[in-house]
Amino acid sequence: MTKLLRAILIAAAATSGASAHASTITVTPEDMAVAPNHWFLNNVRENSTAAITNTKARNGNGSVEMSMPNGSGKADYVYSWGFSSGRTLGKLDALSYDWFRSAGGSASAHLQPALRLNYDADGNVATTDDRGYLVWEQIYNGGGMIENQWTTSDILAGNFWMRQFTPGNTVEQYGVSLNEWMNGPRPGTPADVLSANTALLGIEFGIGSGWSGSFTGYVDNVTVGFKGQDVTAFNFETQSSDVPEPGSIALLGLGIVAVVAARKRKRA
Repeated sequence: MTKLLRAILIAAAATSGASAHASTITVTPEDMAVAPNHWFLNNVRENSTAAITNTKARNGNGSVEMSMPNGSGKADYVYSWGFSSGRTLGKLDALSYDWFRSAGGSASAHLQPALRLNYDADGNVATTDDRGYLVWEQIYNGGGMIENQWTTSDILAGNFWMRQFTPGNTVEQYGVSLNEWMNGPRPGTPADVLSANTALLGIEFGIGSGWSGSFTGYVDNVTVGFKGQDVTAFNFETQSSDVPEPGSIALLGLGIVAVVAARKRKRA
């Protein structure tokens, strides 16, 4: 092996290792399944739809297209991991997603695909009456809605409201950060008591549920991470792509040049 080729292989290994703590998972329609650690479609009502399409590709060849024809519609994309070691509210350290609202729908101007954290308040699998959602929406986090344009929202430090499963009430307090949900001051409305040990059971994004009018939007690059674990970005694509990244192509090209040069030297 030539010194140049060895250097190329070392550089390639270093490039590969640089992303060890941040992984991208490509999600295609064939990957969808109603099972832990898979995305699946849920809560679809009134001819609403949600599917991976190439209508508004964020990067690559796809994104999740979500639409509803009227205010009775609803559709969610759900990813559940259940009770998993280290996946608690206190250890959450990355949370973001890309979203897009198409112009022309009649839904209220402030609406866009929301992102939800599915929690178990006491982190105990044996108790089931303390579960719900922490929900992030743009309207409760300042800034105006921009239609027909992709928006990247890093929401870890944002404001979330609570939707309890039992007794089924919504905590009407919208200016509460995740840190405040854990440590206080908590809203006066009766709410599940969360802490750093609150288990996060999964994430989801969706449209509808009390909305008005028609809506079309898109979601891609949902990212979640916990301290001590890899950050995972879910990239939704209509099909997998085996095309190397530009950096990999460059390294491959250099490797080919080195091999050709070595052969020429041997012939000489």
